[in-house]
Amino acid sequence: MSILENKITNFKVHYDRQYEFYHKALNFFMGIIGSVKEVETVSGRVKNFEECISKFERKYLPKITPQNTSYKIIDYISDIIGIRAVCFYLEDVDKIRKELKKHFREINVTNKNIQLEKTENKFGYRSLHLDLALKKADNKDTEEGKYYKVHFELQIRTLIQDAWSELDHKIKYKKSIPLGLKRRINRLSALFELADEEFINIQKEISHEEKRISQRIKKGADVEKNMPLDVFRFLFVAIKHFPEYNFIEFKVDGFVQELLNMNKNLTESDLNEALIKYLQKTDIIADNENRGLNPYTKIRYCLYLSNPLLFNKILSDYQKQTIIK
Repeated sequence: MSILENKITNFKVHYDRQYEFYHKALNFFMGIIGSVKEVETVSGRVKNFEECISKFERKYLPKITPQNTSYKIIDYISDIIGIRAVCFYLEDVDKIRKELKKHFREINVTNKNIQLEKTENKFGYRSLHLDLALKKADNKDTEEGKYYKVHFELQIRTLIQDAWSELDHKIKYKKSIPLGLKRRINRLSALFELADEEFINIQKEISHEEKRISQRIKKGADVEKNMPLDVFRFLFVAIKHFPEYNFIEFKVDGFVQELLNMNKNLTESDLNEALIKYLQKTDIIADNENRGLNPYTKIRYCLYLSNPLLFNKILSDYQKQTIIK
């Protein structure tokens, strides 16, 4: 038996003996990572034996001199446990890394973003790769104590980076394809990169608009005349009239779109004036019906009363009858 065959046999014994232990460590690490606020999804795996040997022979064996016969394959495989954390925004990657430093020490860092930025003709998915291990635990009987010697690889990606990585793995013959195909893949990679940056820019603008709403309300700002209604202007008016109600984003978006489908020229001041004029009447309707009306229903009534022809479909036939009573 050659030296390499003997090393592989020894590694197989270790791998089989520790397989269940690695799975328990994987679940423990994923629990910590998944608890970080910015992490949207977390997944992981224990690399199979054949993959471990293939990586060792490809990446590390050529660098080992013939005189070195004391090496162990396990010392070269830092990613028997591999975990992927996916977040929404680029800025979340650093936030996740910073939070995880409370629990883990960084053994090695590979930033594929920086690697790709230094090249002109390479393409591929971006992500941050960290080789991690738990900070040393004082008590070896705790879970931290059991697993603190275990190294694992963590990849932190945005949702868009993760999507591109999946597609990237599906593209065959990437290194030796004709230049025309390479150019097309480079263009596609650039589109994903631009989408990631634009995604965070849009989020920042949304956050800015949300802060502007809060500031307008705090300052007691007046309703702006003739400004087309959108979700932000709707919230400004709605929160002024219903300050205690929690307006959920996706419901607001759908409701505003419904209003604009009925009247594309609806303005912030139109909505506000309808509420000022008819909101008290909705309280009378609620008393007559002996039931509460949520803000969305009250707004429907107010808009209908402000223009029954334009907003004819905003109420059901029964709701229209309650106005007559």
